[in-house]
Amino acid sequence: MTTQQTDMGLRRVVRANVFTVVFEVVVPMVLFYGLRAAGVNQWWAMMAGVLVVAPYVVWTVVRRRRIDLIAMVTVSVLALSVVLGLLSDDPRTLAIREGWTAALGGLFGAWMLVTVWAGRPAQLILGRTIAELKRGAEGAAAWASRWDNDSRFRRGMRINTAAWGGVLLAGAAVHIVLVYVLPIDLISLVTNVVWFGSLACLIAWHVWYLRKENLDA
Repeated sequence: MTTQQTDMGLRRVVRANVFTVVFEVVVPMVLFYGLRAAGVNQWWAMMAGVLVVAPYVVWTVVRRRRIDLIAMVTVSVLALSVVLGLLSDDPRTLAIREGWTAALGGLFGAWMLVTVWAGRPAQLILGRTIAELKRGAEGAAAWASRWDNDSRFRRGMRINTAAWGGVLLAGAAVHIVLVYVLPIDLISLVTNVVWFGSLACLIAWHVWYLRKENLDA
């Protein structure tokens, strides 16, 4: 794999993630607060986000011809939103979907914590995928092989995985609490600010730690 192909692959991954955040998080939040400012009630303002995101999710699944992890989470949230919307006209009930996404993140964090001591750390598995995009299959295999003969590498992978798992699990707990204690009009704003703020801090630490310990894939 050439350097140009690697760079193109990384750009595609970054672009796909940016589009996902914009269409599945930013657009529904802007729509919610725009409709609320226009006098639309909370229930319809929240449902509007579902109706806008659904076509985008369907389009990405059809275009890629597969359902990846992110798409599965989004589809499950949309399905839960529709079911809750049909069962109740209480916007607080509809807001449970925010807790659902947090719970899935918490489960992923719990899985990462388990892998710290059982088998190989999750960051080793995820890092190999990134290494393959950057270095190709042979480069990724060479990076992953450090696990077998480098104790510092093993320690670093475990610490990095534990940090991600702990933050995701704690973030899920905080997120779910906020959904039930905040005024409905503040749920979307506060939970997203808390989530992206903690994620930005975690990513900054992640990048610093990988460079410090020479773990970068």
